[in-house]
Amino acid sequence: MLKSKIKTHKSGAIYKQPHFFILNKGLNSGKPFRHYVVNSFVFLADDKDERDFYYFMLLGIWELRLLRPYLKGSVIEYVRLGDVVDVIDETLNAVNTGNRSFADVQNSLAQIEALQSNLQLQLSQLMQLRKALFHKYLRRK
Repeated sequence: MLKSKIKTHKSGAIYKQPHFFILNKGLNSGKPFRHYVVNSFVFLADDKDERDFYYFMLLGIWELRLLRPYLKGSVIEYVRLGDVVDVIDETLNAVNTGNRSFADVQNSLAQIEALQSNLQLQLSQLMQLRKALFHKYLRRK
């Protein structure tokens, strides 16, 4: 089922359904992105809930470096589409056992992501303020 949802992204392709991109080259292979990145797979979801579920699932897989053993290549490492699908399936089966479900923590992960983007915005504004102060007081007249 997942194999039909994850495709190799073709440059210039436009997707109307909910989707996200999965980096497939380099040491960050498997990292999900909400925006287009070069050398990526695209996950085509049926709805936004499914997209968010698999986005956070892949974010966890990437942060735990579960795809590292599957990296191929000697100079530029890459991960194959089949390996990504296999790791997602294994992780999905491991997570949804017994009383625990990944959907339980998905809302918390979304809130953390929102807070993180807010903090990044604040940090960039502080850097601009610092630059403005330097410009104002250290500028030669």
